[in-house]
Amino acid sequence: MPSLIRSFPSHSHGGMPGTIVDIDTSRLKFSRPSSNRNSADYSIRSFRSHKSSNRSSQDSLGPPLPGSLNIQIESPPIVCYGRPDDSTGALLSGMLWLSVDAWGCEFDSLKLTFQSIVSTKKPVVVGCPDCTSKTTDLQTWDFISATHPLSHGLYNYPFAYVVPGNLPASTNSQLATIKYQLLARGTTLTGETVTFSQEIQVSRALLERTDRNSLRVFPPTNLAATLTLPPVIHRGGSFPVEMRLEGVVTRANMTRWKLRKATWRIEERSRMISLACERHSHKIGGENKGVQYEDVKILAIEEFKNGWKTDYNTADGKIEFEFSAGIPVGMTATDDVDNGSGLSVSHSMVLELIVAEEYCPRNTKMVTPTGSARVLRMQFNMNTTARSGMGISWDDECPPRYDDVPVSPPTYQALVGDDVQSISSI
Repeated sequence: MPSLIRSFPSHSHGGMPGTIVDIDTSRLKFSRPSSNRNSADYSIRSFRSHKSSNRSSQDSLGPPLPGSLNIQIESPPIVCYGRPDDSTGALLSGMLWLSVDAWGCEFDSLKLTFQSIVSTKKPVVVGCPDCTSKTTDLQTWDFISATHPLSHGLYNYPFAYVVPGNLPASTNSQLATIKYQLLARGTTLTGETVTFSQEIQVSRALLERTDRNSLRVFPPTNLAATLTLPPVIHRGGSFPVEMRLEGVVTRANMTRWKLRKATWRIEERSRMISLACERHSHKIGGENKGVQYEDVKILAIEEFKNGWKTDYNTADGKIEFEFSAGIPVGMTATDDVDNGSGLSVSHSMVLELIVAEEYCPRNTKMVTPTGSARVLRMQFNMNTTARSGMGISWDDECPPRYDDVPVSPPTYQALVGDDVQSISSI
């Protein structure tokens, strides 16, 4: 049956390409069941064909698995409080469930592994899995290490692990991704394998502290800017910024600076070193070498042309300005990361002030622009992490108390001859 296939642009499906198949209908023969066919014979043939189709579909799926695995996490979300160099980590505990089918089986091994997977979006060789990602086993539990028969039922295996505090948080940046997962793998004596994986989200939070004050001086002028910034910022929230610009008046020259425009923006800077595998290390000049990529992304920006207070009556004059900045909720951003394996993500706030010089004689209201202007640019590193909320580090938690347990006399059993008597101390 000849057919002709051609592709065409479809405008009714979002512009995606479609396919038209031209079939020669003159050679097709449509057969209908005749009216004198035995209805019982027709129903039997239909039933047989239905059973054969089910049997073929089951054969294509392969033999059924001997069981299934599942992971139940019992600990709270993994949040490492503090900086990587002084954080004590977080607790990860749960239960691995193994469900064995009705006929039972013999398991040769059953392992659970906590893994870290670092993947680059710009590998040295596109399509090579070894150049794209690197998997590191952080912890392994061997629940079954020898041949062990298991009957039909549900089996549980508890596990616990202290996630190190220096691990980077789960990241999905412009250049690379960092994720963690629990991988369970069971192998039977006959070679059948049962696997199950579950992704674990690891976050980092810095506890709130007092605001920091930063001073910037702009020589050769007398201008000096003082800013009050929070120590930590979070995604999807705003924070206040207080700025005071001093030294705007020069009495000797009878000049002053006037603020024309103020602009702030928050930038996310990502750096990634893509390493090559052993097979493709010759493409970049040998082993232990990589290709460095850098990406700068603007998360938020805003411009002001008014809204500040100017005071020229003081000794040096000053300009005070307060505004709110932050990372919008809908903007895709990541937290600060520096894992030591090539990926680093940092955030900074850039503040630019455009000031113009004016000539202002004493005892007069005549103000003449001098034509001189400057751009005052300031950059501040902003620590971006998850919100700490009401949580604290696991080692700072107080142990439970049992003050509510009432005091009651214990009961003893004493042997007196051949009789056992129950004695209660009063």
